[in-house]
Order: sequence, then C-alpha cells, then structure tokens
Amino acid sequence: MPASGVSRSGRILLFAAVAAVVVITVVRTAIWWKSDAGISFASGVMITMAADLTKGTFYRPLFGPIGYGGTRYFPLYFCLQALLLKLGVPVLASAYLISAAAVALLVWATFQLLRELGVESWLAACASLMLLAASSVQMALTTPQADGLAAALNMCGLAVITRTPRNRRRIFIAAVLFTLAWSAKLTAVFGVAAVLLWLLSEGATRVACLLALETASGYATIAVAMVAGSHGRVVDIFRACASGGTDWRFIANAPVRMERMAVFTDPVLLLFEVLAIVALFASKMWRSLPGLLLITSVLITTFIFGSPGTAQNHLLDLQVAAVMVLATWVARAAPKRKQAGVYALMLLTLVGAVELWRHVTTWSRWYHPHQFQQVIAAIEPRDKPILAENPIVPVLAGQQSYVLDPWMVQMLRKRVPGFEKPLLEQLRRQEFGAVVLSTGAIAETGAKQWFDENAFGPGFVEGLGEHYRFAEVIDRDRIYLPKRDSPPAAKNTDH
Repeated sequence: MPASGVSRSGRILLFAAVAAVVVITVVRTAIWWKSDAGISFASGVMITMAADLTKGTFYRPLFGPIGYGGTRYFPLYFCLQALLLKLGVPVLASAYLISAAAVALLVWATFQLLRELGVESWLAACASLMLLAASSVQMALTTPQADGLAAALNMCGLAVITRTPRNRRRIFIAAVLFTLAWSAKLTAVFGVAAVLLWLLSEGATRVACLLALETASGYATIAVAMVAGSHGRVVDIFRACASGGTDWRFIANAPVRMERMAVFTDPVLLLFEVLAIVALFASKMWRSLPGLLLITSVLITTFIFGSPGTAQNHLLDLQVAAVMVLATWVARAAPKRKQAGVYALMLLTLVGAVELWRHVTTWSRWYHPHQFQQVIAAIEPRDKPILAENPIVPVLAGQQSYVLDPWMVQMLRKRVPGFEKPLLEQLRRQEFGAVVLSTGAIAETGAKQWFDENAFGPGFVEGLGEHYRFAEVIDRDRIYLPKRDSPPAAKNTDH
C-alpha cells in the first residue's frame, strides 16, 4: 500500500475507467460534430444571436423590422462567437471551438481547485476528467450553449480565491471571473454563493465582503452594458421572457421535474449526485467549500427547473459539484475508506463509460443528424426568407432568421395580444421561400399539439398546411414550399 493510502492496482483501475470515458468522449464528439446532431433549436438561437451581432443587432426586439426576438440568454457566449465570425471562422466551427475550449477550461479549473483543496495530483486529474461521464457535460461539448462556459468560469473563480494569500489582486481576479460566469448565464451564481458562505464560515469576513462588493459591481457593469448596447431593448426582452411563463404551481413542482429529467436524460449524473450527498452527510462536509458548492448547486438548479423550457443542460453544475465532494471526501478519508472510495469512483466512472458507449450515436427528437447544407441546397430559389424551426438554417443560408426562438413566440403570444399575427400573415401571403421543421411533420399524430404548445403556437400548423406543401425530407428536417410555386411531388431522402 503506497503512502497515499491507495494500492497501485486501485489507481490503475481508476485510470483505466477514466481513460475509457475520455476515449469515448473523443469518439462521440467527432461523430456528433461531423453530423451536427447537437445543433438543436436552442443552439440555433444562440448562434443566431451571434450572427445578428455581426450585422449590428445586439438583442433584437421582441418584434421589429427583422422579425421576432425574445430570449433568456446572457451575452458572453454569443459575443465570443460573433468575434470569431468576424475573424472568418465558419459558423458551426466557431460554436464547436468555444464549446470545446469551455469544457477543457472546466476540466483544468476543476483540477486546479482540487489541488488547492489538498487532493493529490493523480486523484485530482482523474476526478476532473470524471466530469465527462455525465450526459450534461457531453452536451456542453456537442450542443453549443453557454452552460459549459459559465461553469468553467465559476470554477476558475473558485480556484483563484481559494489560493492563499487572498490579497486584493486575487480577490479582484476572482470577482472578474464570477462576473464573466454571470455574463454567460443568468443563473450562474452558485460559485460565488458557495465561496462567500465558505469564507464567512472560515472567519474571513473582510475577504467575503470585498469579493461580494466587487462581484456585485461587476454584475452591475454587465447589466448596464447590456442595456446600453441594446438601446434598452434588453429590459423589455427579459421582463417578457426571463420567467418562461412560469407560475407558483410550476415552481412548486420543480424538484420533481428536476429529478425526472435526471432519471430519463442523465442517470449517471444522478448516481454521482446520490453518492455525493451520502458522502456529504457521512463526513459532515457541509461547511467545506465542496459541500457548500453542492448545496448551492442543488438549490439554484432546482430554482432553474421552476421555469418552463428547462432542459438537461442545466444539470451540468450538479455533476461538477458532485465530483468535487466525492474527490475531496476520498482524499481526506482514512486509508481503508480511501481505498474503498477509489474503487467506488472507478465503478461509477465505468458505469458512465458504458452508458456513454451505449448512446454514442443515439439520437432523439431534439438531437439528431442534420444535413443543413443539403437542406439549403434543396431550397431554390432563395430570394425569399426561410422560416425555420431551428434558426440556424437561414443563418447558414446567409440570411437573417425571421424567428429567433419559436418557443418564445408561442409563449409570448399568450401575454401579448396579436403577437403572432405578422407571422401567420407572412404564411398566408407565402412570403417565405420555404419552411423547415426539425421536430416532426405536420401530418404526424400529435404534431399540431406539439407546435401549439412548443413552437410558433396555435394557428401555425393550419396556416402551413393551407399555404405550403411538403416537398422533401432530409434526415429529419422537413422542407415545405409555397403551394403556388411548384408541383406537389415530394421526395424522401432519409439517410
């Protein structure tokens, strides 16, 4: 038994399990990037906002000359992508580049934080790579959204502020990192919340007060910049969209909804979470930084699931917190418990590897292979705007998407009388050169209810069926063309 309290065989088995997860991650990422399977409509919204910014529009209005807006996204991710687009990086490549960099930064920051907390290098390295075992972290790689970037910046902030001495320079850098995390994702406050509670419990009241003040100043600076950059539009946008149309009944059901989401979309994360909670209470770590990070992450993520439209990507922070608790618990355990803890981590990681391999090419309604260029090529001529459920289609066609987020359209029309009328009138006049749907054909059973409740809202299916005809399906992207413009023949090019 080595000095670390873990046998060589135990370490080798843990290394092997982690290596399997890393290899599968590389394979899965290559497959998903090649097929663009992760470019859901949510990713399309983020990318469209970057494309808007390159044309001078920072947060388009709820409705205006270029069409429909409405979003809950904060700006850092799409501003970074807009910069890459200006530098000539292709649309999808730039999104994948930011996502990959964010996950790499998340792994590195987790390693650095664990080292600051006294975890041995080999265990910290394995634990940081264990993050990849969760589906939510895999999504951060393949489905461009801001969750990975926000989590990475939070962990960087924690790694900076835990290092001693905590001088003014270090406090300022941590505050900047926490501010950047918030500028990537509105709810990314679990890091600063956890560290403030930890500093207060450690008696570092002065450091906590300085960090809180400087972070709050950073938040205010970002808020002012958003208002000024959007000419005030962002205030109306977030007033209308931030809650997602929730109510108290929906909020009260948030814990159940979060648990169900984890069970059906990320069961490995649920295993990590349960084991971390057991370790938290068994070792009485709730006053430690990892323990407080887990507690704040659970509370804030539960709050997030109190809003409609919340998906599994928001579970990522729970995986980070769970891994932090498990790694520090194992590192501080007595030799026999430490050995058992390493074997438990190995089995948990191996389960994650098996689950990832089972679903390495598994697609769902929202995540499936796309042939965007083939879809665009099938739409001729392209002198009219393309209406697409996934706004990435018109962006890749060199257009400005008419509808930024179809989900927001169906939500806002419940609160704004006549909000949908311009869209339905455009359909009636056949002013779209094509309509591209990604989640189903309007002729399918239940499709009308789906679009009524999730995309565009009531009246869309009827308007599309009356004025457009189904022309072609490429993979699962269905193309509809104006009825008066071409013959009714349809062809199927499913792959």
